[in-house]
Amino acid sequence: EAQWQAQVTQLAALYGWSWMHVRRSIGKGSRWTTATNVIGWPDLLLWHETARRVVAAELKTDAGKATAEQLDVLRSLQLAGIEVHVWRPSDLATVAAILKGQQ
Repeated sequence: EAQWQAQVTQLAALYGWSWMHVRRSIGKGSRWTTATNVIGWPDLLLWHETARRVVAAELKTDAGKATAEQLDVLRSLQLAGIEVHVWRPSDLATVAAILKGQQ
């Protein structure tokens, strides 16, 4: 997913989006952890000031599945008025269109 995330963030930067990613790190017990209090927080929060648009995106491989916690957080963010997506490498054309403001 790291390569896919790099592609998305490069496209975002190209089209004037700012973005935030909560990094994973090694926590207690040498286990991977994400430094947030929200289990299932999306991989990227992107915003475009001029377009007045905010997008929360969960990034998955083409075979990857979102967890129940990830889907719950996306649902909650959507109910709060934030545009949400689960993006896969096979969605590249759609992602580019959204970031260009064509969708």
